[in-house]
Amino acid sequence: MGRGRLGRIAAVAANTYRETVRARVFYNLLIFAVLMTLSGLLLARLSIRQQDKILKDLGLACMEWFGTAIAIFMGVGLVSKELERRSLYPLLAKPLGRDEFYLGKFLGLGTTLLVNVSVMTLGLMVTLWLTGSQPGLSLLKAAYPIYLGLLLTVSLALLLSTLSSSPIAALVTLCLVVAGRFSDVIRNMQEVAPGMPTWFVQALYWALPNFLNFDFKDAVTYGDPVPLAALGWVTGYAAVYVGVVLAAGMTLFKSRELV
Repeated sequence: MGRGRLGRIAAVAANTYRETVRARVFYNLLIFAVLMTLSGLLLARLSIRQQDKILKDLGLACMEWFGTAIAIFMGVGLVSKELERRSLYPLLAKPLGRDEFYLGKFLGLGTTLLVNVSVMTLGLMVTLWLTGSQPGLSLLKAAYPIYLGLLLTVSLALLLSTLSSSPIAALVTLCLVVAGRFSDVIRNMQEVAPGMPTWFVQALYWALPNFLNFDFKDAVTYGDPVPLAALGWVTGYAAVYVGVVLAAGMTLFKSRELV
């Protein structure tokens, strides 16, 4: 990939990042900080012994919920809004390929989510410290997989937005995320429906994004060890899955008729 190509992708990514900030996406950070502070002060009085665990569990869950909402509802609009405003046409008239535009949009929202997760993690650490708990760097072992899951969500939202309207793409993406969080249920589907073909259940299990792979919240909350090998495995899983979804999305976007 040449320097000019990288520069064009970076320019689209930077512009996308600025647009997401102007869309007031960072108001969720303020909401998060207020919720964490209030809950921390309340929990400090209600349950001193369990305060640390509850705060970590609540904070990491909020981080995941807020991030998923941003990834879905902003991800499906990255391309469709450009088409609706017809601002995409002059961009593509320049020496900017559709794949560069598509990848730049993904990286731009990915940067927004990185800042989002980083600030939320810092806010959680500060809240734990203010309430007398020890934050510990182990929180990063839960926040990092959460971010990987959000990148996968963005790639799915982008792919589906090239196939349908934004509302439908958002709904289907949400369904995939929910299904991916219950992948263990899908794997054991034959226990509920014995007549279901084994090959179909296995194919469905491996095809759907397994968001359970990115869930280290309980381990970190209860102080269980999270080996670096496990983090390396989820990194590889995310890289492969996101890469395949992005490649499919770019292929579909390049073949799409722009009217």
